[in-house]
Amino acid sequence: MLNDTEKEAVEKGMKTLWFIWAAITASLLIYFYIIYAFGGEIRKEIKTPMGEDLPLELLRNILLGVSVIIFFLAHFIRKWIIKSTSFSAQLYKDRKEFSNQPSYMMKYTAAVVASVAMAESIAIFGLVLFLIGADYQTFYIFITISALGMFYFRPKRAELEELARADQPKPTL
Repeated sequence: MLNDTEKEAVEKGMKTLWFIWAAITASLLIYFYIIYAFGGEIRKEIKTPMGEDLPLELLRNILLGVSVIIFFLAHFIRKWIIKSTSFSAQLYKDRKEFSNQPSYMMKYTAAVVASVAMAESIAIFGLVLFLIGADYQTFYIFITISALGMFYFRPKRAELEELARADQPKPTL
C-alpha cells in the first residue's frame, strides 16, 4: 500500500508524463499539417536534386523493417529501464541534487520518454519518405504504426504504482 506522499508523487508524475506524452503525440498532427500545407512545395524542392531514379519502394521496405525493429527495441528498452537496478542507481545518483522526485519516478519517466520517442521516430520516416516522393499511403502507414506505438507505450498508472511499491523499504521482523 502506498502512503500519502507516494500517492501524491505518483499523481504528480502521471500528470507530467501525460503532458509529455500528449506533446509528443501532437507532433503527429504537426506532421499532417506540414504534409497538407507545404508538402507539395517541399517535395518539388527536394525531388529535383534527388532525381527520378530514387528507389522509393526499396527505401520504404527497408524503413518498414527498421520500424518494426524500433518498435520491438522500444519495448525491450522500456522493460530494461524499468527493471534495471543499475540504471536506476546511476540515474538517481546523477540527478538527486537537481530533482526532488523519487528514483522510481525518474526511472519510469526515462522509460516512457525513451519508448514514446522511439515510436515517434517511425512517423518521421513516413514524413521523410513522403517528402522525397512517396505517396500519401506510405505516409499514412508510418503515421499509423507510430500512433499505435505511442498508444502502446503511453504512461500507465499501474506500472508506476508497482514501481513505487517495489521502491518502498521492506519491513523487517
